[in-house]
Amino acid sequence: MRNSKNVNNSALSSALKIMIVFAIAVVFLLLVFFVVIRFVIRGSEVEVPNIVGKSFLEATQILNKSHLGTPIIEGEKYNASFPDGYVVEQKPKPGTRVKKGREIKVFVSKGAEAGVVPNIIGEMVTDAQPALQSLGLEVGTITKIHSEDFPQEGIIIAHTPPPQAKVQKGAKINLLVSLGRPVVTYTMPDIAGMYMDEAIELIKQRGLKVGLIEKEFSPDVNEPGIVLDQTPQPGERIRQGAVVNFVVSSISEN
Repeated sequence: MRNSKNVNNSALSSALKIMIVFAIAVVFLLLVFFVVIRFVIRGSEVEVPNIVGKSFLEATQILNKSHLGTPIIEGEKYNASFPDGYVVEQKPKPGTRVKKGREIKVFVSKGAEAGVVPNIIGEMVTDAQPALQSLGLEVGTITKIHSEDFPQEGIIIAHTPPPQAKVQKGAKINLLVSLGRPVVTYTMPDIAGMYMDEAIELIKQRGLKVGLIEKEFSPDVNEPGIVLDQTPQPGERIRQGAVVNFVVSSISEN
């Protein structure tokens, strides 16, 4: 009876050992299986390259070399940094690992957003600059000239591109700005020896202003009111509206 019990215990122990070994083997095989599957799966994955800033053709060639599919255009976006048709965004992002043959979704550039040039002719240049900037436009070259039609200094005479022209955002608008009326210059006439009234009339006819008139005795001049000296001097170039001072003769030293 005792021997029979020992035999049963021995058989049970052997069966238990076999089950433990079998379980360990199964676990080991499962681990090996998962490791192999992981390497197989990882071997079929590739890293997504960066195709932002590339033309659609370049992007396609780069993806194909990486064993990925032709990019799918999801849409278009305004972008001043990249020309029309260039990739501005991609999904998945660069560096992501994906399965070989996966198609990459992209957004391509529509170029810079279009705008319309406002009419700023007749406005002060100081007011026009912030107005252009608020529309996404920039002030380009500012050229200044004299103008009879725009006598106020700082007024915009014209601009290029012209009003209502369609331009891209960030376009530069070149301005032609008035310096005021043209500066008219004259040669100062010689009024010495003239009577004061004649000199005054001539000065006014030339667009000049009569300034200080002083009297001075001259022993060489017997009549009063004869111009003896002048400022500016004869032959000097003077601007329209310049002031002319002169000295006339007096019959008395007092």
